[in-house]
Amino acid sequence: MIYLKKEINFFIILTIIFSLFFLLFFAYPLVVLIIVGSKGIISSLENESFLTAIYITFIISTSAAISAVIFGLPLGYIIARYNFRFKEVIETLIDIPIVIPHIIVGVMIVLAFSSQYGLGPIFHKYGINVIDTILGAALAVSYLSSTYTIRVVESSIKAIDPELELISRSLGASQMRTFFSVILPNIWRSVINGALLTWARATSEAGALFIVAYYVIFGKTTVYPSPVFIYESYVGLGLIEAVKFSAALVVIIVSAFILFRVIINLRRH
Repeated sequence: MIYLKKEINFFIILTIIFSLFFLLFFAYPLVVLIIVGSKGIISSLENESFLTAIYITFIISTSAAISAVIFGLPLGYIIARYNFRFKEVIETLIDIPIVIPHIIVGVMIVLAFSSQYGLGPIFHKYGINVIDTILGAALAVSYLSSTYTIRVVESSIKAIDPELELISRSLGASQMRTFFSVILPNIWRSVINGALLTWARATSEAGALFIVAYYVIFGKTTVYPSPVFIYESYVGLGLIEAVKFSAALVVIIVSAFILFRVIINLRRH
């Protein structure tokens, strides 16, 4: 027994050490970025072009989060509750955006909606263009970020005992009413968390935007999405300029992320 206790303690200590190393790996670059860029955060937030870039990015990422909930909630429910032929194919399709390089996703979106291929000719016939538009940017980041909402919703629904749905149905409730009165009240926090993950992932996307919407037409001006704006700053003005804009964007995103999670936890209590 004494030997076993020592072995367990050694295992716990080793686990903590490895965990701390990994946490340090996550935290160290972030801390350096904030420290180096902290002096320029205020000036960055006074830069009108940068604020417009953030505004455009938030429009794009919020659109992605909303669409992920609207379309991902039903899909997550089907995956969680039903077994059917080719289910594995659908699950693979859901996870493909995580596997494919983001530059390729950008190429795919441009090709799928170009004037020569796929649905592109129909879109162009009605004057709908996705290249260098907010619509195109939203499509690109939605493709890459919606998986998170679907998977979070799926996991939360699997955690609910199916018997609860059967009881509701046996009492005369329709399947739709059962979903909204039994399932949704139990998973709404997970839905919000999934949407938040999608939003954050969409906000940070750059690779696909380089192809689909390096800039977008906003009013009568062209605006870079904030990740592209930071890249342009890095290429044109140097590392330090890119650092201050990066630090400002990180502070905004992380603050919003923490705020939403605090609100969710407050509602829980």
